Amino acid sequence: MEPSGKRPVGADDRLSDLPDGLLHTIMSFLTAREAVQTCVLSRRWEDLWCSMPCLNINEREFLPETEGSDTEDENDSCLARARFEDFVSTMLLFHSAQTLDVFRFNVVQLSNDELVDRWLRRGIKRCPKVVEICAFYHKLPHLGSSSSRLKRLHLSMVTLDGTFTQQLRSGCPVLNDLELKFCRFHSIAEIVSCTLKNLTIQHCRTNPRNTLIIKAPSLAYLQLVITVTGNDGNWAGGVVVSDMPFLIKAIIFLRNLHSNIPKVPCKLLLSLINVKYLELTGFDTLANLHVGSDTFPVFHNVRTLMLNGCDLSDNFEFLGCFLSNAPALEKLTLQWCKFPEGEVKIKTGGNPKSTCQEYQDTPTFQCPSLKWTEIKYKEDGDVQKVFDLLLGVWRNLQKTTIVIKKA
Repeated sequence: MEPSGKRPVGADDRLSDLPDGLLHTIMSFLTAREAVQTCVLSRRWEDLWCSMPCLNINEREFLPETEGSDTEDENDSCLARARFEDFVSTMLLFHSAQTLDVFRFNVVQLSNDELVDRWLRRGIKRCPKVVEICAFYHKLPHLGSSSSRLKRLHLSMVTLDGTFTQQLRSGCPVLNDLELKFCRFHSIAEIVSCTLKNLTIQHCRTNPRNTLIIKAPSLAYLQLVITVTGNDGNWAGGVVVSDMPFLIKAIIFLRNLHSNIPKVPCKLLLSLINVKYLELTGFDTLANLHVGSDTFPVFHNVRTLMLNGCDLSDNFEFLGCFLSNAPALEKLTLQWCKFPEGEVKIKTGGNPKSTCQEYQDTPTFQCPSLKWTEIKYKEDGDVQKVFDLLLGVWRNLQKTTIVIKKA
């Protein structure tokens, strides 16, 4: 038996004995800067980063952390930008992988459009399967044939021109996950894809009077957060969504920034009839959904409905229409909603059935499958309004468990 103290140098470095594929998997959890720094570990790691199939470029790693005077901060920021530019240009020059699995790119201060465009083109040219870009409103380069393997595209604070719609339509044959956050559409805002299964659009902006058009028949998940800023402002043309027969989950938040502007036509209800989970968020969402819809559709598949911060002060007209047209609904959640104004005198010790007869103006809801109703409120004064709501629908909700709590 060999003595424990006589082991050769490096005999315990089992990590370096792993094949390149496993080491590249480990390096995929690192940023590009951290991955390059592994070259000092040993000769085995010296050039390993050059062929790793995952690039995670993040400017935040180079930004100064200390706070000083304005002059010192400006000098530190300039030096940090210079180091970042030198690092990325050099790294991309020596990186030799023919294709990428993941390309992540995050810049927060760099304003050199030409340089950023060059880096983005070099990364996208490697035909990545996953692209995640946060580029402080730099323009997205044309994907071209490099998007043939693209399955996930997440863009944040990116400027999108007219070619973006064309790329989605014909240049991304396997794309199934698209996420757009705080992006700017400089022309037609149209999302067209036959393969897309997950779509998230949050707080994006567009030219005046533009309309958001979504044509994605294979969608299973939709999250839409839209803010309208005026008659001739952001998304003033409204939102139009084509049929989505495979939609399972939808989260919709439509908001008017100014209360005095007219509601935008958002013909969404007919496109959501196949959904199983539906969450409607925001004070103006229900009012916007009313616009452009002549009749209320039937939601045959919906099992869960959540109204979060919605306006129910229309004497529960929208809620009543929805419950009456959702025969399979099992769970209803009302969170931080606005209820009708006005006080109702409650007789203590009375029979709830006889008490309900005093609420002739309160609509009755027909929802035979409803098993669970959860009502969350913020202010103690909302308890009375919640109780009034329950009195008005008590006869039709005898089979459901009702939970009221402050949240």
